[in-house]
Amino acid sequence: MKSNAGFVGFDGTENKRTVLAVDAVKKAAGIGGDLNVLLRQPHGRAKSILSKFIRICDVKAYVSDDADGAKWEKAGFSVQGGYDDFFEDSDFIMVGTPGDQETPYVEAGLAAGCTVSLMGGADRKDILTALQEKGFEISDGLEADFKREFFFGLENYEAFSKAKPKVIQCTSCNTTGICRASLAARPLGLKMILGNIDRRHGDPHTVVRASPSAVSIGKGVGHQGTDAGTVFEEVTYSIRASKIPTTVPHTSFLEFVFDGDVTPADFVQSLAETREVVVMPYKDEGGKKHEWTSEIVEAFLSGFERPISPEIFELLVSDTIIPVKLGDYTILQTVMMVEQMSIAVPNHVESYLLSVGYPAEKVHGTVDEALSCVHGVWPDSLST
Repeated sequence: MKSNAGFVGFDGTENKRTVLAVDAVKKAAGIGGDLNVLLRQPHGRAKSILSKFIRICDVKAYVSDDADGAKWEKAGFSVQGGYDDFFEDSDFIMVGTPGDQETPYVEAGLAAGCTVSLMGGADRKDILTALQEKGFEISDGLEADFKREFFFGLENYEAFSKAKPKVIQCTSCNTTGICRASLAARPLGLKMILGNIDRRHGDPHTVVRASPSAVSIGKGVGHQGTDAGTVFEEVTYSIRASKIPTTVPHTSFLEFVFDGDVTPADFVQSLAETREVVVMPYKDEGGKKHEWTSEIVEAFLSGFERPISPEIFELLVSDTIIPVKLGDYTILQTVMMVEQMSIAVPNHVESYLLSVGYPAEKVHGTVDEALSCVHGVWPDSLST
């Protein structure tokens, strides 16, 4: 089995983690092929990351603009080809550009016969409209791909395998967290999830011009719950997303509504049994409290060695679950932590495996083992 994977926006927040994760999983799964990256103008971060990628996994570099090729070569890098060559030499494309910049890469990838995987922030409706306005031929099957549910491999990998889509949109960081929690809650009679997500204004490397004490209150429901609803159609979601100046990780304050009697202990057990979900005790056996999100993140990541650096691919859920009884329903108030830069990466990798026809019965175990993804109760009851 062989498949060349190409990455647009290779040095972006999530893609620079996805590249190395795909490399690790390709090796574990015995899949051959190159890792290709598309370069724009050389700048410090891009040059640094490209050097690292070449050293670790021998990526092949291509330039978007031929005029930049000489600049990269002057900086000491070997350039394999240009824009069209990148797509011709790739079988799978992971597009990790900022929002509203995906369309030309989707067009070029599809024209070259690639499977194109999008991150959660892309707007497929706008991309489809733009392609139609440009006269790009859209078959019925391709149009269905643009309108398909979001890809969350832990739930719908097999269904996507049967559909064989050419365009895949993965769930975003917070949607991934909501979906994993939904997967854990569904067997207990989940009916609805509502609440608020506190997310930071920008990525860590972005200069954010915001008052350090100001919160931007989300107007209406955010896309996160709506997107999760395409995966779990039987669940109702009403989730606001507010922006705060800085938070690591994103923190979700969500209420899970169940039909019948469900205890916090029931939910903790189900969460701990769900792949890529870790329950964090509020107080450990030594009596130490884990009440600050930053301390929880530090406590967790310091114990694991990841392919690129300590990453948190898991959804972290505090066991401080508050139960409320309302007639025939039980409401469990929860706090979940999403490490924005990493949590969606396993799903990105599964979209690559989907494109090569990797067996559904092997995919989750292969990804979790290759990336050292764990689930259970921190710190002593964790497994891949």
